[in-house]
Amino acid sequence: MSGREYFARVAGEWDALRSGFFPEAVRDKALALAGLDGGSVGGPGAGAGRTALDVGAGTGFVTEALLAAGLEVCAVDESPEMLERLRAKLAGRGRLTVLPGGAGRLPLPSASVDFVFANMLLHHAGDPAAAIAEMARVLKPGGRVVLTDLDRHDFAFLLTEHHDRWPGFERADVRAWLMAAGLENARVDCCGEECCADSCAGAGPARIFIFAATARRPLGRVRLAEADPGVAQAKARECWSAARPLLCAESVLCGVARALGVRSPLIPRMATGFCSGLSRTQGPCGAFSAGIMALGLALGRDDGRDDLDETFGPAQEFHEFFVERFGSTSCREITGCDLGSPDGVADYRARGLKTGLCGPMLEQAAAQVVRIVKEVSR
Repeated sequence: MSGREYFARVAGEWDALRSGFFPEAVRDKALALAGLDGGSVGGPGAGAGRTALDVGAGTGFVTEALLAAGLEVCAVDESPEMLERLRAKLAGRGRLTVLPGGAGRLPLPSASVDFVFANMLLHHAGDPAAAIAEMARVLKPGGRVVLTDLDRHDFAFLLTEHHDRWPGFERADVRAWLMAAGLENARVDCCGEECCADSCAGAGPARIFIFAATARRPLGRVRLAEADPGVAQAKARECWSAARPLLCAESVLCGVARALGVRSPLIPRMATGFCSGLSRTQGPCGAFSAGIMALGLALGRDDGRDDLDETFGPAQEFHEFFVERFGSTSCREITGCDLGSPDGVADYRARGLKTGLCGPMLEQAAAQVVRIVKEVSR
């Protein structure tokens, strides 16, 4: 009996069978990793306007929760019998599309969904690494993939009785597949739950830890570890010296964004108020402010569960670089000019600080941000 024949045979009783294999807490963990469990991104209506793909959806174990979170969901499975049960169970529950298809060739266009979920799919996939690459393909920039599956185990009967293709996986291998698919911030940890199946030999339950893995598609077209500081520096220089130039913070943010391959209508406009010492208030240097902003663009958190140190550490490193190189983070202290007064602006121009000081400074700031991002992303 093939795996497809097996799932056709058990489709009618799958919901009961599933409850004996793994608990709903596995699904809860998956949604938590995506920020859809009532945290800063979650809660009622949290998924409004967002889309999710449930690969190997079966009878809708994960799909049901995604619909309840307010997402528009596409459920994909190779088994027509499973999908028939899913349609009957979830009709009218929300915005649902049901499509036949396998993990190796998903029936969706590239960059079309915000989330991809796959629960207990990988150990049935012919090529798990290729399946993950397909999931990465259909993710929008900034989108997240969430996997829940079995740790490596020695219960051979699962390969015969339940037609698993793989006896679970080493977590390091799963992380490597996520990274090879071009995803970033890959994490693979125990989700705190076990899979339990009755042994065919009557030796009691097979207890296997379940891992939860997540990774994000980069916001830009360039992988963080492959970003070029020279590109950031050149673009910052171009913006600063153009016939109709951008200002300091705008130029730095545009430079880093170019190096990361990020395109957004928010760039450079989100940096404008930080230019000229925080809008000529003698505040922080715009090149410094934009550097911190750019680090957030590359390494910032998606929700309140992510580790602050992944952004704070690089930001502190950039602060140390900036103070050591330029003596301060204050626009007034660096330039010696009050850009909020006509006399200060005149002095700034008379001393040629635009080309002699600020131009080289913002170029170095943009390049240093990318160097830091590359280092922490390896």
